[in-house]
Amino acid sequence: MGKDLHPSILRFFKSRVELHQDVASIIDISTREYYIFRIIRRAGMSDVVVLLTDCYHFSEFDYYSKPAELNNGGFILIARPEATFSEETQQHKSEDKVIIGKIGILLGALRKDDYWTYEKLVQKQQSSK
Repeated sequence: MGKDLHPSILRFFKSRVELHQDVASIIDISTREYYIFRIIRRAGMSDVVVLLTDCYHFSEFDYYSKPAELNNGGFILIARPEATFSEETQQHKSEDKVIIGKIGILLGALRKDDYWTYEKLVQKQQSSK
């Protein structure tokens, strides 16, 4: 994980989040090592800390190496369009309130007060078959 992202990815991320109807504002809390943003949501919903990762494959090792800013929950955004992540990393989301995914999952999760419980509609349909 790190800061090896093209500036267009950051612009795309910010523009999508700022247009979201449940987002009041976005605050850059990046460190020297990571792009990190705090999303302030409307309607009394809790803030969501988002880490943008530059990994081509986000593994369980990467998950356990996440920065302290995610100790109280948050979202790990797989920022590179071509990147993948291990399904094993998602098994922790209910216990530590950290969800992992791409921009579409983030935008859907921002609609829920308990954002870490969000599942894409496609995933729900497949699991009910």
